[in-house]
Amino acid sequence: MSPTTAPEIFQQLAEGLSRVNKGGFFHHLAHTLAHLLSADHALVASIDRSGTATPLAMWSEGEFVDAAPYTLSGTPCERVKERTCFHITSQARACFPDDARLAALSVESYLGVPMADASGHCHGILVLMHSRPLQLPNYANEVMRIIASLAGVELSRQLVGQQADQQIACKQRALRLLSRGNDARFHASDETSLLQSACRVLVDVGGYTAAWVHHIVPGMENPEGVLQACADREADVLGWLSPKQLLVAGYSRDIIRQAISRRAPVVYRPQCNPNASGSDTTLVALEVAVLVALPLIYRGQLLGVITLYQSDDAPMTAAEVRLLSELADDIAFGIDSLRHRKAEQRIQHAVTQVATAVSAQHGEAFLTQLTDHMANALAADVGFIATLDEQDPNIANVLALYVNGVRQSAFSYHLAGVPCQDVLTQRECIVHENAGIRLPVESNGDLAWVNAYVGRRLDDAKGRPIGIIGVMFKAPLFETQIVSTVLQIFAARAASELGRQRDEARIRQLAFCDAGTQLPNRTDFMQCLEECVNDHPPTPFALLLLDLNHFKEINDTAGHDVGDLVLKEVAQRFRSVLPADDYLARLGGDEFVVICRGVHDDVSAMQTADILCASLHQPMVIEQHSSELSVSVGISLYPGHGQSAQALLKHADIAMYQAKRQKLTMRTFEHWMGHAVAQQLHIAKRLAMAIAHQSLYLHFQPQVDMRSGQLIGAEALCRWWDEELGEVSPVQFIAIAEERGMIAALGNCVIDQACRQLADWQRQGVELRGQLAINIAADQFEDSDLVTTLLASCQAHGISPQALSIEITESGIMTHPDDAIAITEVLKSHGMGLSIDDFGTGYSSLAYLKRFAADKIKIDISFVRDMLTSENDRAIVRTIIAMANALGLQTIAEGIESKEQCEALIAMGCTQAQGYYYDRPLTADHFANKWLV
Repeated sequence: MSPTTAPEIFQQLAEGLSRVNKGGFFHHLAHTLAHLLSADHALVASIDRSGTATPLAMWSEGEFVDAAPYTLSGTPCERVKERTCFHITSQARACFPDDARLAALSVESYLGVPMADASGHCHGILVLMHSRPLQLPNYANEVMRIIASLAGVELSRQLVGQQADQQIACKQRALRLLSRGNDARFHASDETSLLQSACRVLVDVGGYTAAWVHHIVPGMENPEGVLQACADREADVLGWLSPKQLLVAGYSRDIIRQAISRRAPVVYRPQCNPNASGSDTTLVALEVAVLVALPLIYRGQLLGVITLYQSDDAPMTAAEVRLLSELADDIAFGIDSLRHRKAEQRIQHAVTQVATAVSAQHGEAFLTQLTDHMANALAADVGFIATLDEQDPNIANVLALYVNGVRQSAFSYHLAGVPCQDVLTQRECIVHENAGIRLPVESNGDLAWVNAYVGRRLDDAKGRPIGIIGVMFKAPLFETQIVSTVLQIFAARAASELGRQRDEARIRQLAFCDAGTQLPNRTDFMQCLEECVNDHPPTPFALLLLDLNHFKEINDTAGHDVGDLVLKEVAQRFRSVLPADDYLARLGGDEFVVICRGVHDDVSAMQTADILCASLHQPMVIEQHSSELSVSVGISLYPGHGQSAQALLKHADIAMYQAKRQKLTMRTFEHWMGHAVAQQLHIAKRLAMAIAHQSLYLHFQPQVDMRSGQLIGAEALCRWWDEELGEVSPVQFIAIAEERGMIAALGNCVIDQACRQLADWQRQGVELRGQLAINIAADQFEDSDLVTTLLASCQAHGISPQALSIEITESGIMTHPDDAIAITEVLKSHGMGLSIDDFGTGYSSLAYLKRFAADKIKIDISFVRDMLTSENDRAIVRTIIAMANALGLQTIAEGIESKEQCEALIAMGCTQAQGYYYDRPLTADHFANKWLV
């Protein structure tokens, strides 16, 4: 069953995404979105700068399919990239006739949102497509936007990871190139072997197509020198150039001359256009993409020129040129050393390896392994990763720490005065020696032997500092460039993982935390309750279900914003009076739940309930609105009232329901309550079936003029006989209908049957003198279709609206008085009568009563029954009649059972009545035979 709310969707997504690896993220996302939002097709695609979309995952009609890259032009995806959301509810193919993909999938409706990173840059799109108009819930766009944002972060994270991998690969290549170049220089026995090895390194390790070296004779700095060494991918003989490379070498003389003149590297890219020179055209034909000439200079002396080229279109970056220059300098140094036959040779070791494979996918294990690999790659004695404390940014929390290859316990430390503080302000901090005296005191002097420190700041996607990564060395460190560069790569990987962890924590918060009160939500509560039930050995506990009484009135009068603040205040009050071990959560709406661990009996549970109730005694003043709240509490005990989480929650709910029905503050579950609720539920199910099958029926009670005994109208009263339950009292089934939200449907059924009966009597040639009164519940006045329902029923059965009279209770009027006044004015304009039922039992306002377009006031039976024996009731009846006369309203008394009551009412000015004294409610046929013929 698909979820019906945004938190449920986030819950399912969070549970699913926590189980998939990073390679299956987008496939899971496409599958889950298609399932949750009932779409035929779901597509996740990345977008490059050229406007080409490359599908990352596509779910189509129940299975994953391979989808080829496509251009955005002429497709709805082009619109998605330009705005925050693009939605076509129908005729998508007609809107984009050139999109073959839409036609192939028979797409009718389309919803697409961009996947952007934290800076707002669009990296891709998230698309739902359906073969029919797609009816989405109201929250669908927001869900798609949030999920697209999370997917954009994931895609951005992957792109950053790819870039980091590319950087690592590039650095590996650079390090290998430098290392092999140094090895060649170290092992070379003469200048030729050195240069030959250098050329071979450039081809084999650097990946260049060919490389060669011209020896420059001192005093004759021209490119005509001897070709001293060469290496060629296409040559079969070592030290020889192929004919093709000889041509390239011939056309490279101008480039070599420029390098000699400038005494700096020259990078040349032959142009391929109509205006290009002849040499450019020839070089392009020879598949030369980039040609590089590097002067070999040492101590100001030009020793030669090394030339190389590559055939592929890979860009020659400034970093790569710097790398080649370093290699050229090393070769020049080697030449100088060999020429002068120095006894000492400078040995340079770059022992740097970047960790390209970390087995853990994510989490603490990932960062731990990353720290270990970083320390090993940089030959560091200490490696660490720390995060800034969320509560106090002046404190750092160590996540991973390795000292001499051994993992150490994590700890927290203050940043003031330590090198890490400089890292936060300067992004990078390098201490060449004596760093140990500045390390945090929380290390207890265990790192006092440290000399060198290199640290780098970890930033989130928005550039805000979130942590620190660093290495330390026992010996002083002065050559820091490689360390700094490699550390930067590790920092990018660590920051990316920390950002992913924060995003995951945010998703979990959305799934398991109530946003309004910051309490655990229903999902988290059910997990906690399951854990308590499954404890071994079993531990008794009490479950308290709390429901705020009349909270809806606060939302209706003060607004939902104030209502949300009230709920937040309630949560704070509950939390403040509960022991720290007790678990408090919000189930939803105005319901809260408490798990009291270690409570064995209902006495202790009720004491906790009393404390919670007392916490709400003081009024809540929120934005100048004062609210007084009370709470109903249902209690169930484990294990006595249930062995499962579902049973305990169900029984606590039943107990709370009984507390509300009995107008008590709290009730502990008793087993008879379950039977009572089950019976109520059974009756409610049978009633729903009766309403659906139109098996309810009406009785009619006459309304008479007490002076003449003549019929002046009737009241339609709903009755129900069920095959299983027999005759069910209206008092019982009407109360159930109100509790279960079925009263409006029941009322509409009564309206239809009353109109149908009036039409039947008309066809039989009999006519009801006066109007037929129909009772309207307060909930029906909240239905904007009430007027339409009444008038449509009259029209459908061919009766005049003037044949009906509407009765609404006094309390029903005051629920939404302005709406009630507006609706009754419309009904009066169509000729319908209007009576206020059970008058005197509610709390109506005379100001509203004057505006209410009523014809009659119906005196409640509770006053009429005892008015002959109770002076108070008699005074109330006399006052109601006098007030009605003053307002120009008629009065009708209900529940008349004796002649004496009639005489007393006539004497007070009331002339209309109904009751058993005149007749009980009758079936339609009996009523017609007795009163209409």
